[in-house]
Amino acid sequence: MSLKKVAIVGAGVTGLTTAILLRLSGYDVHIFASKYPVIDHSNPFFASAFPAASIVPHSVTSPISKKLFLSSAMFYEQLYELNFSGIYRQIHYEVFSEPSKSKPTYLQWLPGYTEIPINGNSFIPHIPHYPLSRAWKFPMFFVDWPVYWKALLKIFTTLEIPFTHEIIDFSRIDSRFSVENYSLVVLASGSGLEKMHNKPLSLLKGHLLDISDAPKLHDPDGHVFSYNYPPPLKVYSTRNGKPQDIYSYPRSGTMILGGSRIAGKLIGEKWKGDELLLNYKKTESNLEWPYSAIFELNKILIENSTNYKIHYTQIKSKVHGYRYLGPNSSLCFEIDPSKKVPHIHAYGLGGAGVTLSWGLAKEITSKANELLQSPNDKNTYKTSSSIQAKNISRLLANLYIG
Repeated sequence: MSLKKVAIVGAGVTGLTTAILLRLSGYDVHIFASKYPVIDHSNPFFASAFPAASIVPHSVTSPISKKLFLSSAMFYEQLYELNFSGIYRQIHYEVFSEPSKSKPTYLQWLPGYTEIPINGNSFIPHIPHYPLSRAWKFPMFFVDWPVYWKALLKIFTTLEIPFTHEIIDFSRIDSRFSVENYSLVVLASGSGLEKMHNKPLSLLKGHLLDISDAPKLHDPDGHVFSYNYPPPLKVYSTRNGKPQDIYSYPRSGTMILGGSRIAGKLIGEKWKGDELLLNYKKTESNLEWPYSAIFELNKILIENSTNYKIHYTQIKSKVHGYRYLGPNSSLCFEIDPSKKVPHIHAYGLGGAGVTLSWGLAKEITSKANELLQSPNDKNTYKTSSSIQAKNISRLLANLYIG
C-alpha cells in the first residue's frame, strides 16, 4: 500500500509533538482525541493542562529514559537558541533535608551539574531550622507552558494536521483504523489506558498554585533560579513515607508553586492509594490542604532565600491533576507489529511528559520509518530520516514565525 497515513490517538503533549514531527518527516497524520488540545484546568484528566514543565526527568522510569531525555534536551537546546517561544534556561537547585545514600540517575546526564557543600558559605535555597543533608545545582531548560503550548498549537494548525473529536472504543480499534485506510496507529492517550488494558490506571496526583504578579527569583549572583526541595518527612510526606517536594518555577508574570506526587488509582471516581499526611500546621493562609502547605512552605523558603515576599492574595488559581503511569507504573514504549496495522504504544510518562516529548516523538518517527520503509514522497515538509534536531528546530521556528 503506497499510502503512509498515521493515526494518533491522544492530543496531549506526546500526541501533538509526535504529530508535528511525523508531519515534518513526510507522513500523512491524523489526530483523534476526546477533546481539542486546549489548556482546560476543569479537566484533571488532561495531564497536559497542568505541567510545571521543567526539563528534568522526574517521576519516570524506563530503560530508555536516558536516550529519550538526551534527545529531547537536544531539541530544546536548538529551539532555545532559535528563540522559540516559551523556552528559557535558568539555574536549578535540588535541595534535600533527609539523608540518602543514592542520587538520581539523571544527574549524570546533566551538563554543568555541581554539588554544593552543605557546611560552606554557598547559596542554597532552603527553609531555616530544617536540616540540610545534600544539595546540587545545574543549568536547566524550562518551558513556560501556556506560551509554549500556544506555539505548538500554532504549528499544528499551520501544518494543517487533521483533528477529529472522537472517543475511541479500544475494543474495536482494529476495525476503526483498518488496513484499507491507515498504515500505522500511535496510541498516546493517557486517559485511554484504563480501557486499553482493562484495569485501573496507575496515577500520580499533583497540586499546583499559580501566583500572580510574581517576580523571577534571583540568587546572590543575579541568576534566575528555581528549586525542588523536599522538607523533612515529619513536615510534608505521605502515609507510605514518600517525601513530597515543594518547588517554584517562573512563568511570564506569574510563578508556579508545587507540589505533590501521590501514587494511587481511581476506582470509579474514588481515590485509592497513598495520601498526604496532615502534619503541617498552617499559620496564615485560608487555603485548604494541601494548598496551604504548598503555599506556606514555599513562602518561607522564598523569603528566607531572597528579598521577595509573596502573599496568599496573589494566588491566581489552584489546580490538581493526574499524571499517568504505564501498566507497570513506568513509561510504556513498545511496538505491536502483529496487527494488520502496526501499533506503537507511547504513554505513561508520569511527570516527564513535556521533558521527554521530543525524544519520544523522535523515537516514534524512527520506528515509523522502520515499519513503513518511507513516508509519502509528495509531502512539502519532508526531512531526512535521521531527524536532525537542528534541522527540525529551524523548521519549527520558521513555521511559528510565519
